[in-house]
Amino acid sequence: MKNIKRIAIIGNSGSGKSTLAKQLHKIYNLPVYHLDQYFWKPNWVQPNPDEYKIIHDQLCDLDKWIIDGVNLRIMEYRIQRADVIIFLDFPRYLCFYRIFKRFFKYYGKETPSSPKGCVEKLSWALIPFLKYVWNFKNKYPQKIKHLLKQYANTKEIYILKSQKEIDEMLEKIKKTAL
Repeated sequence: MKNIKRIAIIGNSGSGKSTLAKQLHKIYNLPVYHLDQYFWKPNWVQPNPDEYKIIHDQLCDLDKWIIDGVNLRIMEYRIQRADVIIFLDFPRYLCFYRIFKRFFKYYGKETPSSPKGCVEKLSWALIPFLKYVWNFKNKYPQKIKHLLKQYANTKEIYILKSQKEIDEMLEKIKKTAL
């Protein structure tokens, strides 16, 4: 991956999107945008979908970026603008493990990739979130892969299914990017 200006990282919550974004930032020195920071308002309040789409598209129109996040409704524009798309298609159990690990590590605080005013806490709002994570594997990978297939001839696309595959990709990039 040389001469890369825009990298889109997509996958389920807990798949490691934000961590990979930070690792790729160290290699390419591209600015990182965590979509959660632009989607959520303080106390985990959802924004107006039209306002969020405008913000999303403005980020995608920047010259250089690493953007991590999903939001299937507006993802195609991000994919159109990206040079590289990385889909972290991880097992559900690993995503849950990482979510709970992050929750306990940051309980009562904001995570490095969370929006301002959104702390990790126990609330009824966790139930829909955990349902989303549980159902992700049944609902989204086929839709994402179908979308990626449309751009397979014009984009560099990686579908990674394990931490080992991420590590191998990063090692390969480090050798070729320097």
